[in-house]
Formats: sequence, structure tokens, C-alpha cells
Amino acid sequence: MCCGYLLGPFRIDDGEKNSGPTMCPHCQRNGPFKLNSTETLYKNFQRVTLQEKPGNVPAGRVPRSKDVILLNDLIDQCRPGEFVEITGIYKHSYDIGLSSRTGFPVFNTQIVANHVLKKEDLMSVSSLSEKDKQDILALSKDPKIGDKIIRSIAPSIYGMTHAKRSIAFALFGGVPKNVKGHRIRSDINCLLLGDPGVAKSQLLKYAEK
Repeated sequence: MCCGYLLGPFRIDDGEKNSGPTMCPHCQRNGPFKLNSTETLYKNFQRVTLQEKPGNVPAGRVPRSKDVILLNDLIDQCRPGEFVEITGIYKHSYDIGLSSRTGFPVFNTQIVANHVLKKEDLMSVSSLSEKDKQDILALSKDPKIGDKIIRSIAPSIYGMTHAKRSIAFALFGGVPKNVKGHRIRSDINCLLLGDPGVAKSQLLKYAEK
């Protein structure tokens, strides 16, 4: 039974679940305690996963990742797939569930972000000059522009036209569609298969640059 005594306020940040009372000072009973939603102040909270760039990962190693906490006005500052720089505080928190299963203390590490900086694409529209725009419009009228784009991908690698064509499709993306209320994304995924030493990695590195 609950005595109805009101405890608090308690500050719970970064999604921690172990911040709160363990015993009522009025009736000396242990929890669990119910949250008073009418007296609670909420704030925006978002948890994202930051991962290494695939091009910077040595061969044979899996990209490392780290959880990042975004609060208040940092919400929705980045989207999945974007390259960002995160400035924040490196913190650790005690994981009760994992510690009880393993039998020894386990701590999770995460970054509480203070600033999110997007890596703007060097070829974005905002950085194009008027001459660049005129050249692009002139190239768009060329009937063989598709073949020229394919040949311009990793020109030092001979052949592999099908692979270069698929990479060109992935770089340009597709057209999003809405079919009966279901949205189909415009992203095109590319999977390269082949023997070792046929320049698959070099093609992907060229596409990344």
C-alpha cells in the first residue's frame, strides 16, 4: 500500500532509470513508486548512434559506434546517414539490468552533446557559382551525359562498366514514391560482389570522395 506521501523533485537526465527514491521517508516502505505526471516537467530528449565513417575503418575491423544524447534545441539537428561532428561530455552510467545478469558492475558510456556540426557537402547547391550552374545545365542537354558520368567514375580503373553504372545510380539516388499512403524512399543501395583484388574497395573509396 502507498501512504500518499509526495517525494521529490528528482532530476532524471540522459534517460537514466536508476535516478529516484528507493524508500519512502514517511512510512519506511520500499518501492516501486508511481510517477506524478501532473507535477513533472518534461524536456526534449533524443538518443542517436554515432558511427565511424566506413572509409576510415581499417580492413577487417567493424566500425565503432557510440550513443549520443541530444537535448532541448539539439533535437532533430541530424538525420540518419549524415556526416556530423559531435561536441559534448563523455559520461558513464550504471546499467542495473546488465549488472544483475553478469554479477559484476557494468557501466555504459555515452556522449551528452553540446553542439552538432553538419559536414556540408562540398558540391552542394549553395556552394555553386553561376558559371557552375550554367555548365551543369549545358551538360544536362548532352544526350550522352549518362555515359560521360559513368566513364568519369574512377577513370584509372579499366572496365567494370556495370559496377560504375550502379555506383552512379546510388550517388544520384532515385525518385521517392507514395503508393497508397506508403512512402518508398529514394535511396538506392548497391552491393558489389567479386574476387579479391578487382578494385571493389577502390571504386567505393572514389564514390565516397
